[in-house]
Amino acid sequence: MEKIYRTPPYKFCPFCKGNLTQEDPFRQKCIECGFVMYHNSSPCAGAVPVDENNRILLAKRGIEPFKGGWNIIGGFLEYGENPMDGLKREVKEETGVECKVTGLICMYADTYGKNGPALINMCFTVQLLSDNVQPLDDVTELKWFELNSLPDNIPFESDLKALNQLKKTIHEREPA
Repeated sequence: MEKIYRTPPYKFCPFCKGNLTQEDPFRQKCIECGFVMYHNSSPCAGAVPVDENNRILLAKRGIEPFKGGWNIIGGFLEYGENPMDGLKREVKEETGVECKVTGLICMYADTYGKNGPALINMCFTVQLLSDNVQPLDDVTELKWFELNSLPDNIPFESDLKALNQLKKTIHEREPA
Protein backbone atom coordinates (compact mmCIF):
# COMPACT_ATOMS: atom_id res chain seq x y z
CA MET A 1 0.00 0.00 0.00
CA GLU A 2 1.29 3.41 -0.94
CA LYS A 3 2.08 5.80 1.91
CA ILE A 4 0.11 9.02 1.73
CA TYR A 5 2.13 12.05 2.78
CA ARG A 6 0.53 13.95 5.62
CA THR A 7 1.63 17.01 7.52
CA PRO A 8 3.18 15.96 10.85
CA PRO A 9 0.33 16.28 13.34
CA TYR A 10 2.27 17.45 16.40
CA LYS A 11 4.73 20.23 17.08
CA PHE A 12 5.69 19.51 20.72
CA CYS A 13 6.83 16.49 22.75
CA PRO A 14 4.19 15.14 25.16
CA PHE A 15 6.91 14.53 27.79
CA CYS A 16 9.28 17.49 27.85
CA LYS A 17 7.44 19.97 25.59
CA GLY A 18 10.47 20.17 23.29
CA ASN A 19 10.11 20.60 19.54
CA LEU A 20 9.32 17.52 17.45
CA THR A 21 10.96 17.04 14.06
CA GLN A 22 8.66 17.86 11.15
CA GLU A 23 10.33 16.03 8.25
CA ASP A 24 8.56 12.68 8.64
CA PRO A 25 4.80 12.70 9.31
CA PHE A 26 4.89 9.07 10.52
CA ARG A 27 7.87 9.28 12.91
CA GLN A 28 8.58 12.44 14.88
CA LYS A 29 11.60 12.71 17.18
CA CYS A 30 11.91 15.16 20.07
CA ILE A 31 14.92 17.41 19.54
CA GLU A 32 15.29 17.91 23.33
CA CYS A 33 14.83 14.48 24.99
CA GLY A 34 15.01 12.05 22.05
CA PHE A 35 11.49 10.59 22.52
CA VAL A 36 10.15 9.18 19.25
CA MET A 37 6.44 9.52 18.47
CA TYR A 38 5.33 6.92 15.93
CA HIS A 39 2.05 7.45 14.08
CA ASN A 40 0.50 4.05 13.45
CA SER A 41 -2.82 2.81 12.12
CA SER A 42 -5.51 2.49 14.79
CA PRO A 43 -6.84 -1.06 15.25
CA CYS A 44 -10.56 -1.67 14.78
CA ALA A 45 -12.69 -4.79 15.21
CA GLY A 46 -15.77 -5.41 13.09
CA ALA A 47 -18.49 -8.01 13.53
CA VAL A 48 -20.78 -9.42 10.88
CA PRO A 49 -23.65 -11.30 12.54
CA VAL A 50 -24.78 -14.12 10.23
CA ASP A 51 -28.08 -15.93 10.78
CA GLU A 52 -29.14 -19.46 9.76
CA ASN A 53 -30.26 -18.14 6.34
CA ASN A 54 -26.90 -16.44 5.68
CA ARG A 55 -28.43 -12.99 6.18
CA ILE A 56 -26.16 -10.40 7.77
CA LEU A 57 -26.92 -7.63 10.26
CA LEU A 58 -25.65 -4.15 9.42
CA ALA A 59 -25.79 -0.92 11.41
CA LYS A 60 -26.82 2.51 10.16
CA ARG A 61 -24.31 5.11 11.36
CA GLY A 62 -25.58 7.86 13.64
CA ILE A 63 -22.31 9.83 13.61
CA GLU A 64 -19.80 11.23 11.17
CA PRO A 65 -17.97 10.23 9.17
CA PHE A 66 -20.55 8.84 6.79
CA LYS A 67 -23.55 9.50 9.04
CA GLY A 68 -26.57 7.65 7.62
CA GLY A 69 -24.43 5.06 5.81
CA TRP A 70 -24.57 1.34 6.52
CA ASN A 71 -21.63 -0.33 8.10
CA ILE A 72 -20.33 -3.41 9.82
CA ILE A 73 -20.94 -3.43 13.58
CA GLY A 74 -17.76 -2.53 15.44
CA GLY A 75 -15.31 0.18 16.28
CA PHE A 76 -11.96 1.16 17.70
CA LEU A 77 -10.13 -1.07 20.14
CA GLU A 78 -9.26 0.57 23.42
CA TYR A 79 -5.60 0.95 24.37
CA GLY A 80 -4.15 -2.49 25.16
CA GLU A 81 -7.51 -4.24 24.62
CA ASN A 82 -7.58 -7.81 23.36
CA PRO A 83 -9.18 -7.75 19.86
CA MET A 84 -11.74 -10.44 20.74
CA ASP A 85 -12.75 -8.59 23.90
CA GLY A 86 -13.05 -5.36 21.92
CA LEU A 87 -15.14 -7.05 19.24
CA LYS A 88 -17.57 -8.46 21.81
CA ARG A 89 -17.71 -5.11 23.62
CA GLU A 90 -18.56 -3.26 20.41
CA VAL A 91 -21.31 -5.75 19.51
CA LYS A 92 -22.84 -5.37 22.99
CA GLU A 93 -22.54 -1.56 22.87
CA GLU A 94 -24.20 -1.28 19.44
CA THR A 95 -26.82 -4.07 19.59
CA GLY A 96 -27.41 -4.71 23.30
CA VAL A 97 -26.66 -8.44 22.97
CA GLU A 98 -23.73 -10.79 23.54
CA CYS A 99 -22.11 -12.68 20.68
CA LYS A 100 -19.93 -15.68 19.92
CA VAL A 101 -17.11 -15.22 17.40
CA THR A 102 -17.39 -17.84 14.65
CA GLY A 103 -14.64 -16.93 12.20
CA LEU A 104 -12.21 -14.45 10.68
CA ILE A 105 -13.33 -12.84 7.44
CA CYS A 106 -10.34 -10.61 6.69
CA MET A 107 -8.07 -7.75 7.74
CA TYR A 108 -7.76 -4.58 5.67
CA ALA A 109 -6.27 -1.12 5.88
CA ASP A 110 -8.65 1.82 5.50
CA THR A 111 -9.15 5.39 6.69
CA TYR A 112 -11.72 6.81 9.08
CA GLY A 113 -13.61 8.95 6.62
CA LYS A 114 -12.24 10.50 3.46
CA ASN A 115 -8.52 11.19 4.05
CA GLY A 116 -9.00 10.49 7.77
CA PRO A 117 -6.65 8.71 10.16
CA ALA A 118 -5.32 5.33 9.09
CA LEU A 119 -7.06 2.18 10.37
CA ILE A 120 -6.46 -1.57 10.42
CA ASN A 121 -9.81 -3.35 10.37
CA MET A 122 -10.19 -6.94 11.53
CA CYS A 123 -13.56 -8.37 10.51
CA PHE A 124 -15.14 -11.48 12.01
CA THR A 125 -18.36 -13.41 11.64
CA VAL A 126 -20.34 -13.70 14.86
CA GLN A 127 -23.42 -15.46 16.13
CA LEU A 128 -25.71 -13.28 18.22
CA LEU A 129 -26.79 -14.95 21.48
CA SER A 130 -30.20 -13.23 21.48
CA ASP A 131 -32.71 -12.00 18.89
CA ASN A 132 -33.48 -8.88 20.96
CA VAL A 133 -31.18 -6.50 19.09
CA GLN A 134 -31.69 -2.77 19.39
CA PRO A 135 -29.70 0.13 17.95
CA LEU A 136 -27.56 1.64 20.70
CA ASP A 137 -24.56 3.96 21.09
CA ASP A 138 -23.75 5.54 17.70
CA VAL A 139 -26.16 3.33 15.71
CA THR A 140 -29.59 4.59 14.55
CA GLU A 141 -30.88 1.38 12.94
CA LEU A 142 -30.04 -2.32 12.68
CA LYS A 143 -31.29 -4.33 9.71
CA TRP A 144 -30.83 -7.83 8.31
CA PHE A 145 -29.76 -8.05 4.66
CA GLU A 146 -29.35 -10.84 2.15
CA LEU A 147 -25.72 -10.97 1.04
CA ASN A 148 -26.85 -10.53 -2.58
CA SER A 149 -29.08 -7.53 -1.71
CA LEU A 150 -26.87 -5.20 0.28
CA PRO A 151 -27.70 -1.50 0.58
CA ASP A 152 -26.03 0.93 -1.83
CA ASN A 153 -24.74 3.21 0.93
CA ILE A 154 -21.82 1.25 2.47
CA PRO A 155 -19.15 3.97 2.55
CA PHE A 156 -16.17 2.26 4.21
CA GLU A 157 -13.99 0.50 1.63
CA SER A 158 -12.87 -2.11 4.18
CA ASP A 159 -16.52 -3.01 4.92
CA LEU A 160 -17.15 -3.59 1.21
CA LYS A 161 -14.03 -5.74 0.93
CA ALA A 162 -15.04 -7.78 4.00
CA LEU A 163 -18.60 -8.32 2.74
CA ASN A 164 -17.33 -9.35 -0.71
CA GLN A 165 -14.92 -11.79 0.94
CA LEU A 166 -17.76 -13.19 3.07
CA LYS A 167 -19.94 -13.65 -0.05
CA LYS A 168 -17.09 -15.54 -1.74
CA THR A 169 -16.49 -17.73 1.33
CA ILE A 170 -20.18 -18.62 1.73
CA HIS A 171 -20.53 -19.27 -2.01
CA GLU A 172 -17.54 -21.66 -1.91
CA ARG A 173 -19.14 -23.62 0.99
CA GLU A 174 -22.46 -24.10 -0.82
CA PRO A 175 -22.94 -27.38 -2.72
CA ALA A 176 -22.60 -27.08 -6.48
